[in-house]
Amino acid sequence: MGLFNNKRDDDVPQQDLQELFQRLEHLERKCRRMEARIAELEEDLISQRNKAASAVMDSPEATAASADEQEQPVEITMSVDSIAATAAPLSSPVAAPAPSHVETAVLFLPAPTADGLFVQATESEQIGKSIYQLTTADKQSGTFILLDTPDAIATAMISVSTFIKPVCRVDGPTAQFPRHIVTVEEGTAAREGAGWRVTRKAVVRFE
Repeated sequence: MGLFNNKRDDDVPQQDLQELFQRLEHLERKCRRMEARIAELEEDLISQRNKAASAVMDSPEATAASADEQEQPVEITMSVDSIAATAAPLSSPVAAPAPSHVETAVLFLPAPTADGLFVQATESEQIGKSIYQLTTADKQSGTFILLDTPDAIATAMISVSTFIKPVCRVDGPTAQFPRHIVTVEEGTAAREGAGWRVTRKAVVRFE
């Protein structure tokens, strides 16, 4: 009797660890997508900063200030003031990438209609209802994935033909209940009224 009890005590932590590993894998995938987006924003920021600096150096005011410095080296204070006044607009272009970062939004979508329309979207995940996640930078078009969470998988697997196939192409078998649903290729969608119309299906794989 004692050996039987010890076996059950060992089984419970293993199940808990499996669920923990599943959630960690999901978080790692989210982190990788966020890191890629951060890298894109950093590249945009550097590009904007270089363009702004080049525009300041090529402006007529900067050229005139440079000529004054060469002709009248004694009036150093006036040359510095002129350059400072010309360089002041640099702060505005450098801050330009900020709006694109603010406008980027993540929305959660419920089951689609049979013709591939998500009729509504929410800014927070609704357990038992949210199945898809959409990312948009302009609120008019975006890309979507199927959420790889236990709740989303359980909801989606209620009916693969109703909840998944209208907006996704399944790569591989669908008969077995999966531990994970991996988005192999993100789908695309365009804004249609208060909803989102799928313009290209996502590709998913059951694991």
